Amino acid sequence: MSQRGLEALLRPKSIAVIGASDKVGRAGTTMMKNLLSGGFNGPVFPVNPTRNSVSGVFTYPSIDKLPQVPDLAIICTHHRRNLELLEQLGQSGCKAVIVLSAQSEQFQAIKTLCQQYHIRLLGPNSLGLLAPWQGLNASFSPLPVKKGKLAFISQSAAVANTILDWAYYRNIGFSYFIALGDNQDIQVDDLLDFLARDSKTSAILLHLEHIHDARRFMSASRSASRNKPILVIKSGRTQKAQLLLGDTPSYDVAYDAAFQRAGLLRVQDTHEMFSAVETLSYMTPLKGEKLMIISNGSAPAAMARR
Repeated sequence: MSQRGLEALLRPKSIAVIGASDKVGRAGTTMMKNLLSGGFNGPVFPVNPTRNSVSGVFTYPSIDKLPQVPDLAIICTHHRRNLELLEQLGQSGCKAVIVLSAQSEQFQAIKTLCQQYHIRLLGPNSLGLLAPWQGLNASFSPLPVKKGKLAFISQSAAVANTILDWAYYRNIGFSYFIALGDNQDIQVDDLLDFLARDSKTSAILLHLEHIHDARRFMSASRSASRNKPILVIKSGRTQKAQLLLGDTPSYDVAYDAAFQRAGLLRVQDTHEMFSAVETLSYMTPLKGEKLMIISNGSAPAAMARR
């Protein structure tokens, strides 16, 4: 699984916001507000040809006028400008991009441009990412996220928003919170390799709608699950539900078998997912290999011991 460029995305030292704005309701307004309020330590470069400043930060009229090449660029403009801006970012040497909005007709062209210029792409149609330990909130999240030891990866913006809202009111934090969107480049397996080595992450929770490359996913999952517990919830248990997600119809029992073989624990619904998030958030690592089981009856103890 390729780790090229992930450092620039997940631990950027500088960020450019293309289409930064002060207008209420604009994507560029929300992104600037979240980046500045999150406490990011590196420079943030708003790009807007019609304004002198955005959120009190000096703006630049175009990408080629930036004082340095940003590690990460976030494209907040209308989707019609995606290809033009990606071309400019590629020529500048930018290593990672988040595309917030794109139509499916653009996907192949966006992917081709990113491959041509060796840009790592999160999205398109991504909610963004949060890395609280770095003060990084490059997302549309309306709520701040606390620091924690749980990493969450989601292929659904709706599920990601639900988890964020639920976690905020229960004082649960995250090490990373990543919404993949239509994941035309960066996949779950890429992130599993990265998070398995991340010192701030003690457990990983996945929400999946589909798996693009089963071989890569299984390899990354087996490797990561040796070091950290990984829980997964999979949307689309029936073939009709899979068609609704645009996935190839398959038997859900095959996913059960794959997750078990990879060392992942599957949760079946959002209730179990919320319980799992709460449990993993307060979990302390075991210091040895000895475990005592205390029960109010022999049957529950036998179930725990198996």
